[in-house]
Amino acid sequence: MKITEFGGDAITTTVINAMRENSNILDLAEFYPISGNADYARKSASASGGRFRELNADYPANQVDPVFANVALKILGDQVQVDRAHERRGSDIPSVRASELLSFGKHLGKEFQNFFYNGSVAVDAKQFNGLKLQVPAAQKKQIATNGLQVILGNTNDAKMAQQKFLEAIDDLITLVDGGAQFLGMDGKTRSRLTTIARDQVSFTVDEFGRQIAYYNGIPILVSGYDKSGNLIIPHNEVCGNSNSCTSVYAGRFAEKSDLCFATNIGVEVKDLGLVGVHYTHSVDFDLDLVLLNDKATARLEGVIIA
Repeated sequence: MKITEFGGDAITTTVINAMRENSNILDLAEFYPISGNADYARKSASASGGRFRELNADYPANQVDPVFANVALKILGDQVQVDRAHERRGSDIPSVRASELLSFGKHLGKEFQNFFYNGSVAVDAKQFNGLKLQVPAAQKKQIATNGLQVILGNTNDAKMAQQKFLEAIDDLITLVDGGAQFLGMDGKTRSRLTTIARDQVSFTVDEFGRQIAYYNGIPILVSGYDKSGNLIIPHNEVCGNSNSCTSVYAGRFAEKSDLCFATNIGVEVKDLGLVGVHYTHSVDFDLDLVLLNDKATARLEGVIIA
């Protein structure tokens, strides 16, 4: 299910749309509903095999045990409080509250996007682990031992670096079971990719007026900035002896399969009215990021945009 399919009143819909405006991942992500605090979700089947046997002879044992993912809902949200003094001073409180709630929803979308990539239970037990921590080691690939500078120009060195970058992106896409459904990177990396692969890139404009680039038909989701203005996918990652690297992520969402989110009712917005001296809205989003197929995501490390 998409987050918009969980329904809700007009205020909830307003907050969700504000979040979507600042989180392209939220638009693409698949959610599945659970009851209670946790779930014990079965991961993708892993049975493999294929061999010859002699006549009247059985195949050797090929036993498979199911593997489960431990899902524990975390709560992302906050309160939006407007002092009642604004009413006494002639402000239109309903209008002020609406605009502040809309602003909060946009910032909450940025935080959702940030935690999708960078969430860490080790940093804060109240968070969920983001994609950076959930990508399995076998699905992480370095473009070069000490990173690769992807430079512009027509020299042999520039062309070779560009070709290696495009080849690495193509390999990253195929690392994902069924092929990647999205590519996640920051805006600077997207600009470099679209510049050197102009013939393989197309553009559309979504309902929020955002320009969306597609690399060979796969949407490039710019990770953007968190609510504090920091790059969500930075350019200071370490690869070998280089500390100016960035990463490109690839993934595939599916409901209760591949990469997905668990939730109960999606986003909940409550108008608590006047609480103390503040008119208060409370926003809660119960969710956990779940990787049910280890090959549903991959990460390319060591990209240097020179």
